[in-house]
Amino acid sequence: MGMILGLILAFTIPFIFLAIIYKLDFYQTGQFRIVLISLGWGVIAYMMAVYANNFLVDNGITDWDTIIRFGAPVLEEVFKGLLLVYLITRPQFTYSVDGAVYGFSVGIGFAIIENYEYVISDPSIAMAVAFQRVFSTNLIHASSSAIIGIALGVFRVETSFSRWTFLVSGIVLAIGQHMLFNNVVTSGTFLIVVIGAGFLGAGFIYFAMKRGRKQAQSWIKEKLGMDDRVTKGEKRIVNRLEDLDEILLPVVERFGDEKASQVEKLLFIQARLGIKRKTLDSFKDNEKMHNAIETEMKEMRAAMDTIRRSIGTYAMLFVRGTFTEEMLSVWDQMQTKIQEKSAETGGQKGGGLWSSLENRVEQSPTPKGIE
Repeated sequence: MGMILGLILAFTIPFIFLAIIYKLDFYQTGQFRIVLISLGWGVIAYMMAVYANNFLVDNGITDWDTIIRFGAPVLEEVFKGLLLVYLITRPQFTYSVDGAVYGFSVGIGFAIIENYEYVISDPSIAMAVAFQRVFSTNLIHASSSAIIGIALGVFRVETSFSRWTFLVSGIVLAIGQHMLFNNVVTSGTFLIVVIGAGFLGAGFIYFAMKRGRKQAQSWIKEKLGMDDRVTKGEKRIVNRLEDLDEILLPVVERFGDEKASQVEKLLFIQARLGIKRKTLDSFKDNEKMHNAIETEMKEMRAAMDTIRRSIGTYAMLFVRGTFTEEMLSVWDQMQTKIQEKSAETGGQKGGGLWSSLENRVEQSPTPKGIE
């Protein structure tokens, strides 16, 4: 029973951590399909690392203590990072936050399969092993590969020489963190220390993603506009997505939840379009990648047009800010007057507007030549 609970714990807690990180992708640039691929790659990376480590020890190249302290952190981060290196060459990869999400996913995939090996190896302490690992080793695996993903994401977008400095620094930091953790654990230390190290690594990823979100916001302000058929009113709202609930409340009140959901979807597509346009600048000399990103942007604009039609002209005018606060006040006053007039005229729709119009037509003189 203890081993079964241990296996459940070793599986569910890492996925909860991944769900939290995935939720931090505010502009939703990361693709769920690639997250699943990254998880799978983590399992493959684990198998590659096991083979490499065994090969080095079995052939007398080194011993297990050296592998654990120094060799494993290097080999494991290299193997985990191979998929991330490939992903930055694909148009679907956008910026550093994608790197954090995909890197964290690779690390979680690696950690879960490693958890199972440790838990199954000693059923008598399965729960204790699972608990210790999910809150320490798992977070180190995930945050280390996420750091490499972030570094690769910055490297992909930046065009100056400093991108190489950032890339090397990220790789050194990821491997160094992993190596330090392994040495601390191997030397023997309190459980609270290793758990603290795990949460420290995860905390670093949290703040790095927050910084990436802020940078993306500046890109949207800079790049999103009429080139992508986004009006000034729409852009003004996209730049305030952190207040989305407040923005959508008037839409919900006037048009309902379904329209508000469509508006939300439209705004986030526009935000991603602004970020994509920024990344396009990084591939001016890479025709293949430039064209691939352009194709993605074309598809996003087509999706925007479809959603706009579904929302409707009146609601879109409202969203774009045609109805300013002053105009909304007038509109509300008009509705109030109509309701008051309706009460006076016995509840006729429009306050008896059509009846009044008919009476005036009947009372007006008939133009000559129409009789």
